Amino acid sequence: MGRRMAEGAALLVDHVLPAVGYRQWVLSFPGPMAVRLGYDAPLLAAIAGRLARAVMQDMRHRVKQQHGLASVASLHAGVVTVVQRFRSDLGLYVHLHCLATDGAYEEQNDGELRFLAAPPPTPERMTAVLAQVHEVIRAADDDLDIDPALAACVQLSLAGPHLAPGSPSAPPPMTLSAFGMNLHAATTADGRDRKQLERICRYLLRPPFAHDAVTALPGGRVRVSFKAPWRSGTAHADMDAHQFLARLCALVPPPGFHMTRYYGVLASHHRLRERVIPRPAAPPPPPQLALDFALPDDSPASSPSSSPRPRRIAWAKLLARVFALDITLCRKCGGRMRVLEVVSDADAIARILHGARAPPAPPPPGQLLLLP
Repeated sequence: MGRRMAEGAALLVDHVLPAVGYRQWVLSFPGPMAVRLGYDAPLLAAIAGRLARAVMQDMRHRVKQQHGLASVASLHAGVVTVVQRFRSDLGLYVHLHCLATDGAYEEQNDGELRFLAAPPPTPERMTAVLAQVHEVIRAADDDLDIDPALAACVQLSLAGPHLAPGSPSAPPPMTLSAFGMNLHAATTADGRDRKQLERICRYLLRPPFAHDAVTALPGGRVRVSFKAPWRSGTAHADMDAHQFLARLCALVPPPGFHMTRYYGVLASHHRLRERVIPRPAAPPPPPQLALDFALPDDSPASSPSSSPRPRRIAWAKLLARVFALDITLCRKCGGRMRVLEVVSDADAIARILHGARAPPAPPPPGQLLLLP
């Protein structure tokens, strides 16, 4: 799960998100709507689309007013929406994180594009965004056909643990509650700072829990530790194994539902997308071939066409990118190491590691090992 988070954030920063300003919009649903969206995929897709369009519409109008434009027809914004299905105690809690361009691209008469920043959204405009999302929820059908096994897992996951609510506190800045929903839009990022932008993307794509956050307790119970204590002071949640497994089942998204969605100028079908996304880095020159070796004319390597964007990133590159730990760099001479051989046999591994002898073979099944 951690690899997908780091890899997805790296691919977003390198190949999707241009170097402009961004604002994060977080839409949450207190009450049963946050649970219903966990298994009502059509309604969740409709809400995600309406939220993105409402944010882009608000962005274009704010840019128009800020820069004194006559119309919004030439303005184009973009949104990346990530669906998160969990809270700290692994309860089913669907909410949406939108990373939107904090401004819009203006397509000028000569065909050139320029990015125009937008002022911060006002409470009135945030209320208008929630009003458009509320129209989708109000028109939704209440008659749902839910799989009985999934419904049982959802109900079991909501059965506990019961945590004491925290003391009321002042809401964060740029937070609005209306129509039974909460909207937060205070987090911003400068897209020219690629490291900061990648940290925000990792936060959006984070998994439900870290591996070291779940521990087994005596009696078959499970403890889930929170990343940060709640306002009530609670730092963990204890539950039995059935509740833990039910929560994990409830967190699995519906089949075929895309958890990361692209809208506006960042969508794959938008005509301006190729003009705003980051340019791929030029590949390094290939090593010189032997004089008696020739490539056929129709070989892909002989054509100057650009290679497709990568879908996976090597582990060594991810470690160097996230933790600043380059395992391919020799600690003695500082040179670049290269793979000589892939060894998977236990005896061969033991012989290679500083001349260690092979580990003892395990006893045959059913035979006791007698120690002297």
